[in-house]
Amino acid sequence: MKEEKKEEKKYVKRLKMVLSHIGYVLLILAACTTVVMLIVNWSSTVAALGYAFKVMMPFILGFLFAYLIIPLVRIFQKLFEPIGRGKAKTAKKGVAMVLSYVLVIGFITVIVIFVAPQIAQSVRELGKTVQIGYQYIRNNPTSFLDWIPGVSTMDVMEKLKDNISGIAMQASSNVFPYIYSVFSSTFVLVYDIFFGLVISIYLVWEKDALARSMHRLVHAFVPEKYAEKTWTTVIESNRIFNGFLLGKAIDSLIIGIITFIAMLIFGFPYPVLLSVIVCITNMIPYFGPIIGGIPGCAIYLFIDPMLAVWFALLILAVQQFDGWVLGPWILSDQTGIKPLAVILGIIVGGAYFGVLGMFLGVPTVAVLQYLGGQLVKSRFKKKGIQDPADKNIKC
Repeated sequence: MKEEKKEEKKYVKRLKMVLSHIGYVLLILAACTTVVMLIVNWSSTVAALGYAFKVMMPFILGFLFAYLIIPLVRIFQKLFEPIGRGKAKTAKKGVAMVLSYVLVIGFITVIVIFVAPQIAQSVRELGKTVQIGYQYIRNNPTSFLDWIPGVSTMDVMEKLKDNISGIAMQASSNVFPYIYSVFSSTFVLVYDIFFGLVISIYLVWEKDALARSMHRLVHAFVPEKYAEKTWTTVIESNRIFNGFLLGKAIDSLIIGIITFIAMLIFGFPYPVLLSVIVCITNMIPYFGPIIGGIPGCAIYLFIDPMLAVWFALLILAVQQFDGWVLGPWILSDQTGIKPLAVILGIIVGGAYFGVLGMFLGVPTVAVLQYLGGQLVKSRFKKKGIQDPADKNIKC
């Protein structure tokens, strides 16, 4: 009887093992089939992902707003910490959140009220300058084209007239669809930003509870031996990424202000417009100020070539100051990556995700470098050997 029960248990155990193996195989086959179908119907896959991205945009913006505002909330919480000595934590947290959102929204409001009209005026003046330049070329074609060998002035003017008339006809036929597209896009953007702010308020308020939930998930799904190490790695990766973004934002704001003041001192036209462009593009490490200086040089070449030369020298000086003084002082060792890795992050990020990828490519590479370093250290520790990084090895 006992032998029969043992045999039955062995049979059940083997059956469970076989069924589990069959289940794993079927799961792998289903996953492979799904991947193949997604690749075969790639256009439909991209369309579905694009639609999902649009639907989730308020949540994405909410996470982004919360991610950028949480450090500010922490600063205010630390300032309020001595008040009451541990009492009324909820009230102090609420006040810190209100002050953070008021500060950020107030800063954006100031930009919209004072900076945006200046930019609009610069764009209008630039349009008038381009129009005057076109009229000059049209009225004095020989003075502009005679220095180019082998170019017929009359042929150039005829082609220019034909192209301009064709562009004008095409623009007049597309003006109403374009206006509708602008209004609908603006409405969708306002909708996404509004609900993104609402979602960010919830995320900021529940940040401690969300962190505890993530900590529980790590301990639930990661082996206990590695759970706490995994959580520490996540925290450090977040510190690197967030520290770089905030530090670079402050650095870019200072560079934009310095560029604006320098342009006012030296009398450059369109100081607000071009300094804002430099401020935004400075978020891209190393090459940001240079990329931001290209539009200014192009504009000044059209007005006065010497202005373009002086502006290029100004941007070069600003870039050197940012690279050698301001950037290291603000960012310190937030990333700790080499220039070659920075270039890799900018190129790969820009190739796959455009301008946003160029912004986020460097902190992403920094996080990957940190994770790779931790993996290498753990391998050395497991082997029981000393890390050879301390040795002075030359190539």
